[in-house]
Amino acid sequence: MYSKFQKQYANRILKPYLTWYLKKERTDAIKGFKLLIKPTVFHPRYFFSSLFLFDFVNALELKDKRFLEIGCGSGLTSLLAHKKNANVTCSDINDAAVECTLHNFKQNFTETHSNFVCIKSDVFNSIPQTIFDIVVINPPYFFQDAIDTNQLAWNCGKNGEYFIKLFSNLKQYTNSESLIYMVLGDNCEIDRIKVIAKQYGFTFKLVKEEKIKWEVNYIFEIKLC
Repeated sequence: MYSKFQKQYANRILKPYLTWYLKKERTDAIKGFKLLIKPTVFHPRYFFSSLFLFDFVNALELKDKRFLEIGCGSGLTSLLAHKKNANVTCSDINDAAVECTLHNFKQNFTETHSNFVCIKSDVFNSIPQTIFDIVVINPPYFFQDAIDTNQLAWNCGKNGEYFIKLFSNLKQYTNSESLIYMVLGDNCEIDRIKVIAKQYGFTFKLVKEEKIKWEVNYIFEIKLC
């Protein structure tokens, strides 16, 4: 009953407020990092999956690992990976997200590092061929077309085109020892995503689950069938 009330509050009050609030460029301090958040970029403080994934990645051994984040948004999780001495490649389809990530890297790390790269990319299409040790994905997961930039972080295409691009190319960037993690919420069609993954030889294993306010979040390890 309490969760139902929370969902009603989120839909009627919180979401309209956030829509207004996130129309302007914002700055924030989150998990020890100073962040610039541009309009259309996923704000990690207000969307549960970002900090859930951050905490999960923080528990991983990342030193000297080749780390890829697809859909980096503000860059928060990739900044963490760099701090933990990973060799980081991160990407986003949204120009504003790439600009945020590069800006946030510069303001949080005083020295230039060759082991942090941020690329504008539609899933894998601009990422150089590399076998990554760890891949993390916070995907758009609503099965609707993105009609403008605001919807790129939310909508995966009416037929799941995002996931088709992801799973059809994932084998080229990983091997049997790679660790691949995806965060999803209970408000999306998880079974439909699993069907697309299986078509390209991948299966999902639940490794973490947590209820955050009114939403259950999951982290799946993606493995070869």
